[in-house]
This record gives sequence, C-alpha cells and structure tokens, in this order.
Amino acid sequence: MERWEMSPSVVPTRDELVARLRARFADVPAEHVRRCVDDLWCCCAHLGVRPEERMIERLAASRLTGVVRGGRPPYPDENEPPDGRSSSRPPGSHATVLSAPPRPTRPVVRTPVGM
Repeated sequence: MERWEMSPSVVPTRDELVARLRARFADVPAEHVRRCVDDLWCCCAHLGVRPEERMIERLAASRLTGVVRGGRPPYPDENEPPDGRSSSRPPGSHATVLSAPPRPTRPVVRTPVGM
C-alpha cells in the first residue's frame, strides 16, 4: 500500500466527497454513491495514479449521471409514447419485413493455396 493511501487525511476527503455527491445525486442510494467513490479510488490506486479529489469527483459524477439517466423510463407515460405511436413494437422496428434481394451465388474456384 502506498503511503498516501494510508494517510489519515484521505478518509475525511472521501467522506466530504461522498457527502457532496450525495447532495447532488439525491435519487441514488447513499451506499451506491459511497461504493462508486471507493471503487474509483481503488481503480486509481491499482493503476498507479494518485487519486485526486477533483478527478474522483468528476469521474464519480459522470458514473452517477449515467445511473440516474439509465433508470428513467423511456417515455413520460409508459402506456403511450409522446408521438402517439403504439408501443407494441420496439423503436426502430418496421411493420413490414425488409430484405435485400438474394445475391447470385458464385461458383467455387479452387486455388493452389489451401488445397
């Protein structure tokens, strides 16, 4: 373990960082915020990068933003999308099956390589 990892000043820094992120991401459970910060701290230490508070906060905020955005339903009302389409089909699917015309098959040509 590196000397800066064992420093008693690191723990209050982590706690302050977790408190700031908990205030910013109130929708995310406190344990998830703490785990995210601890995970990033350990990743930096594992890679040999000194974990700096600003860098960890920025990375954790990015991860937690993804968690918050990923948890939202795709539409405000789950029964009907905003544009009035029926939600029985997934987005991007078509009512008719589109396919390309079949390609003509080429005769197999034997070459000296691979015989």
